[in-house]
Amino acid sequence: MLDSSSAVYAPRSSRSQIVALQSAVDMDSFWRASLSLMRKELPQRSCVLFSDIVDFEPMQLRYHLVAPRNPDYVPAKSLSVAAPYLARHPRIEAYTYAEIAAEDPEAQRRRLEQEPDPEWDDFVALAFWRKAEPHSVLAVLGDKQVHQEEKAFLEFLHPMIDAGLARLRMLEQERSLSTLLQGYLQNSPEALVFFNAQGRLLYQSAHGETQFSRWNRSLRRGQEPAGLPAALRTVFQGAEKELRLQHPELPELSATLDPTPGGYVLRLVDTQTLGQAGELSQQALAALKKLSPSEQRVARLVVEGLRNDQIAERLCRSPRTVEFQLHNVFRKLGVGNRVQLSRMLS
Repeated sequence: MLDSSSAVYAPRSSRSQIVALQSAVDMDSFWRASLSLMRKELPQRSCVLFSDIVDFEPMQLRYHLVAPRNPDYVPAKSLSVAAPYLARHPRIEAYTYAEIAAEDPEAQRRRLEQEPDPEWDDFVALAFWRKAEPHSVLAVLGDKQVHQEEKAFLEFLHPMIDAGLARLRMLEQERSLSTLLQGYLQNSPEALVFFNAQGRLLYQSAHGETQFSRWNRSLRRGQEPAGLPAALRTVFQGAEKELRLQHPELPELSATLDPTPGGYVLRLVDTQTLGQAGELSQQALAALKKLSPSEQRVARLVVEGLRNDQIAERLCRSPRTVEFQLHNVFRKLGVGNRVQLSRMLS
């Protein structure tokens, strides 16, 4: 912890600056908000944020230099000066260069190796930890020894930055997972539609969007109650059991709605095509994932035995478009004709 003898810090920063720090949605906006706070509170020569630290080496660096003494100055890109000190003091929240040098005779040598023409006299840094190793370090470098008031400011700021960095890591994980799942589902051979607990549409796979639209387009006038949005309303109003529906005009098309934690998954099945992913071999699944969603639909109908003109009619495309897409299917899967394609996907 920082010096416990320091008084409670009364920030000069406006509430909007603190809110900007706490509400940042990515590292760039978080960095800008941090700089805005520190420019107002700390006289500084430069500020640096080391992040994504692995084995005390940062993978990312954000740097702000106020007025370099040397126009050719290049900021430090490693934690070599502080790394031994941090290793000896796991989970320390704040430290200064003066404190490092007081217990480490080699610190000055490492500093000069890193910066032969030093830009700063002292720095104060905040460390944010993942178990025994920091994941981020924020350092403010200045022309003089760090004063107690500056430490007090950073003591005030540490928990906000720590919480903000944790929030950003969580958001990044959620964004990465969402991107991964959407990419996987978009090319899924299953026709899937996802709803939240209130019945609002969340996401559709490419096949799900096609079959969901096809279901409602194929209803005759006066059959609206059989449309999926209307038919699913009873489930969205609190029913917990699986719902099964058969299309009134297309005997090959059916739908199953399964309640899941937080929402529902709708599976649409066309028995004239290859069916659900669970009915496919691993070889067929692997092959289909090499194709775009529209190419997958063409491949399915080839396996069903349809000619190009019939496929064009089914998918509302021109025969030339179907021919072009089928050529791409053959090329991507390394087959030479419809028979080989059907064997691969059977």
